[in-house]
Amino acid sequence: MSTAQTAITQYVDAKNGVRFAYRSIGDNGGVPLVMHIHYRANMDLWDPLFVNTLSKARTVIIFDNAGVGRSTGEVPDTFQGWADDLLSFVKALGLKKIDLLGFSMGGYCAQMAALTAPHLVRKLVLSGTGSSLPSADHVPGVVWPREDPPPEAIKALAGSEGKDGPQSIAFSFFYDDDQGRGAFERYWKRVQERSAEPLILDLLDRDGPAKRQLNAALDSFKKNPRAAFDRLGELKMPVLVANEAGSCIIRYEMLS
Repeated sequence: MSTAQTAITQYVDAKNGVRFAYRSIGDNGGVPLVMHIHYRANMDLWDPLFVNTLSKARTVIIFDNAGVGRSTGEVPDTFQGWADDLLSFVKALGLKKIDLLGFSMGGYCAQMAALTAPHLVRKLVLSGTGSSLPSADHVPGVVWPREDPPPEAIKALAGSEGKDGPQSIAFSFFYDDDQGRGAFERYWKRVQERSAEPLILDLLDRDGPAKRQLNAALDSFKKNPRAAFDRLGELKMPVLVANEAGSCIIRYEMLS
């Protein structure tokens, strides 16, 4: 059975003109779990321990969305655009039903994908993520305005050179203490265990695709009743929100 370290990258051509790179890990049949990774990352940066643990009970599909990693195309500058590309990828694979996990910025995309094609998404997991800005100035029952996360973490991830990915990921996603630094070192060692083909460990170019990703995030901060927050009530499938209360980048209140 394939693992995150050994799975061969496959490609599929979608009707939107993008050739998507992806890997299928595990071979357990049933509804596959499709996972979308975070800002400036390609699928090589998923933690193999996380992916392999999930794949023991199900098939896991990781992929590079349009304009990222080994996939062709251009990164859209809205999360709706990301979602449309994700759905084109899923349809190109011929899948009729998926479970969908989005991590960090990938979670914003996952929300829009589930809202756009609710018939396709059986279950939704939103991890380390938030939602768009509410269109109303006051939302009953929601802490707003929420406490903003420290700006240093997102600045480190957004402003670093691509080759400085390890340092940026360590600073942005792991606590700056002995336990956090140890966790990062173990994670990074696992990432480098992949032997099937050369790794892409650089982050996306901050002045190219990553800038368009950041523009998508900025677009979600505009008041828009068609964005995710105002439509969360449309999500009728089971939704798991898995956030860490001390997240360095995204506060969780808008999905609680």
